[in-house]
Amino acid sequence: MKFWNGENEQMVKEDLEQVQLERLQSTLNRAYKNVQFYGRQFDSLGIHPNAVSSVEDITKLPFTTRKDLGDNYPYGLFAVPLRDIVRISPSAGTAVKPVVVGYTKGDLKVRDTITARFLTAGGVIDTDIVQICLNPGLSGWGRALKEGAEHIGASVMPMSHMSTSKQLMAMEDYRTSVLLTTPSYAMHMLGVMDAMNTDAKRLALKAILVVGEPLTQETRGVLEAAFHVDVTAGYGPSDVMGPGIAFECHEKNGLHICEDHLLVEIVDPDSGDPCASGQTGEVVLTTLTARAFPLIRFRTGDLASAVAETCPCGRTLARMTGITGHTGEVLTIRGVKVHPAQIERILKGASGASSPRFLVHLYKEKHLDMIEIWLEITDAIFSDEVKVVEKALIRLRQQMFQMLGLEAAIKLMEASTLDRYAAPSGGVIDDR
Repeated sequence: MKFWNGENEQMVKEDLEQVQLERLQSTLNRAYKNVQFYGRQFDSLGIHPNAVSSVEDITKLPFTTRKDLGDNYPYGLFAVPLRDIVRISPSAGTAVKPVVVGYTKGDLKVRDTITARFLTAGGVIDTDIVQICLNPGLSGWGRALKEGAEHIGASVMPMSHMSTSKQLMAMEDYRTSVLLTTPSYAMHMLGVMDAMNTDAKRLALKAILVVGEPLTQETRGVLEAAFHVDVTAGYGPSDVMGPGIAFECHEKNGLHICEDHLLVEIVDPDSGDPCASGQTGEVVLTTLTARAFPLIRFRTGDLASAVAETCPCGRTLARMTGITGHTGEVLTIRGVKVHPAQIERILKGASGASSPRFLVHLYKEKHLDMIEIWLEITDAIFSDEVKVVEKALIRLRQQMFQMLGLEAAIKLMEASTLDRYAAPSGGVIDDR
C-alpha cells in the first residue's frame, strides 16, 4: 500500500476540518479583495468572508458557473498580479471564449502533489516508465500528468500525435509499465492490438490509469483481463482542474477527494440544496490552496454521489462515486467538454448571417467517441461548385478542431432529412 504524502491522506477528521476552515477563510478573503467578480457577488448578497465561521457555512455563498468563467475572460478571475503568474493555461471551455487558468509557482507545486497522489494510488513508483495517450483537447492534462509523474521520479513518454499502432510499438519497445489514457482509448488500443495480432503478454504494463470519461465496471473488467493489469480512475473537470483531484485506490470503490486542497459538495442540480449521502447530485468544487485562480462553489455539471463508508486502504479522505452523467447541454466527448452553442457559433461565422440548422450526432467507432455535424445545405454556406464546397468543409473542420480540440466530421443534409428527427437546431443524437 503506497501513499504519496500519507500524513495528509490519513489526517484525523477534526484536524482536517480545521485545515479546511483556515484555508477556506484565507481563500475567501483573497478572492473578495482581489477578484472584482467575487467582491461584487458577496457585496450584492450582503455577505462578508468573515461570516464564514465553519466549513458548512459555504452554502451561504453563491455558485460560480462556466458562464462566469467566460464572462471574465481572460484574467478577470485572477487573484494575483500577472507578474506572479508563471503559467497561463487556456482550454476550450464551453463558451465562445476559452477558459484561462493561471498558476503561480506554488500552485504548480500543489498540482504536482495532487497528481502524484493520484498516480501513486494507482501504483506508479519512481522506477516506472509512464506513457501518456490523450486527445489533443486534453493537452493541459497531459502536462499535469507528465509533471506529476516526474515529481514521483518516473520516466515519462509525454503526449504525442503518433498513430495507435506506433503508440503500441513504443509501448512494447520502451517497456512502458504504466499507461495514462481515457477508458475509450484503452479499449481502442485493445482493438488495434487484436488487428495487429499483438499479444498483451509481450508488454511490460503493470497498471492503466484512466481519466476524462466514466469508467464502467464492464470496461474495467475487459481491460484488466486483456492487459493483465490493475485499472484505476482519476477525476477532475477538464477545463479548470487537474486530472486527479479525486482518485481511486487499489480498493476501486469510490474516488478519494483531495480534501486538504478542495471542498467538494454534492448538490441538487435544480435547487442547489445539499444532497444526502448516496444521493446523486451535481459536483461543486471550491479551491482551498489555489492562489492565482481561486474558484468558489464552481458548478462542474458532473453528476456523482458521496460514499459514506470508510475505505480499508487507510485513507481518511472522503470519497465520491465515479461520474454517472452530466447536467444541462454540456457534452463530454473523449474527456473534452463541448457545448452545442460552440458549434453553432462556428457555423454562424461561416454563414455570415443567421445560424444554420444542424444536429450533433455522437457515436462510437472502435470504442472511441466520434462527433459528426449534420448540417443543412443552404446557399448561405455552400455553392453549386464542388471545389468551393470542399474548401468550405475543410475550413469548418479546421475551425472545429481549433475551438474544441476534437476532430469533427461534417455531413451535409437536406432539410427533409433533418426534419425526420424532430429535434431543434443544435439538438444532440447520442448513439454512444
